[in-house]
Amino acid sequence: MSTQLKQQASYEATFFHNFWKQTLSRVPVIPPRTELAGKTVLVTGANVGLGFEAVRNFLRLRPSLVIMGVRSVDKGEAAAAALLREFPDARIEVWELDMESFRSVQAFAARAERELDRLHVAVLNAGLGKLKFERVDEGGCREVTIQVNYLATALLSFLLLPKLRPTTSSPESGRLSIVNSGASLGLSLEDPGDGRLLDSFDRPDKFDGLGQYGLSKLLVMMFVAKLARTINAEEVIVNCTDPGATKGTAFFRDVNSRIMNIALGAFMGLIGRRTEDASRIYLHSSLVLGKESHGSWTDWIIRAWPKTMYTDKGRQMGERLWDETLEELKFAGVKEKLQKDL
Repeated sequence: MSTQLKQQASYEATFFHNFWKQTLSRVPVIPPRTELAGKTVLVTGANVGLGFEAVRNFLRLRPSLVIMGVRSVDKGEAAAAALLREFPDARIEVWELDMESFRSVQAFAARAERELDRLHVAVLNAGLGKLKFERVDEGGCREVTIQVNYLATALLSFLLLPKLRPTTSSPESGRLSIVNSGASLGLSLEDPGDGRLLDSFDRPDKFDGLGQYGLSKLLVMMFVAKLARTINAEEVIVNCTDPGATKGTAFFRDVNSRIMNIALGAFMGLIGRRTEDASRIYLHSSLVLGKESHGSWTDWIIRAWPKTMYTDKGRQMGERLWDETLEELKFAGVKEKLQKDL
């Protein structure tokens, strides 16, 4: 587990380690006997890039159903049609999911509650990066990167837990893997004093696009570590998965700076993995790694947490974040859901 890898944390946060991992290591193949017969799999952000390739990799293992969570149903249907030409016997459903909207997340989870007997694997892949400060237009009107990459992801995680838990007819642990980023590894959270931690991310005067993205991913890792201490791995195994820098994704789709796009293209061309390789990491985290990965930061092996999470301050910030998150999402009854279902 990541909790035992404190000695590796500083090294794994270095550019040298990540450059070596990206350029000189290869994502292993999925063990040949891995299969998903009779299983239901969910991938969000599934119509493009890593999400699309992850769906393709899952389909090779013959699940009974794959759900593609997408913002645009039309684009999702087009992506599903392309996959069905390759896997004509597959069962694929396209469900609308806009991570900028809590209402959409709740509607998506309510549909899962109505229509699914059991959800076996959920990979929460939808995310974004912004170079300019923007707010969502509902609820607390949070900065959009924090809303999508953290708060909406936490909400969806809470709401899917009941369907991920074992049943009499399907007694194995559910799998919840949340896509994260090495951009979080060297970061820490500033103590806002008497103010709320979540409010401290909503300041336009201190906004740094890439820095805000990294902070949103640090929040996710702290959330996963605490969630894993709250739920039993015999019920749901939860971890973070890191595909690393990847070519051909739509991650910076909203970047409209020509210079930035050229720089990002050159960087990805140098160290980026192909999407078909990077997406295989999702399967390692959600299928190959076992209960030992509960609460951990993973790719094809278990890695160290962001180094701040091993400090007293980091642990205090993690507890504060958890409490504020439960308060922020109380409209969806997440605290009661934890108490009732876990």
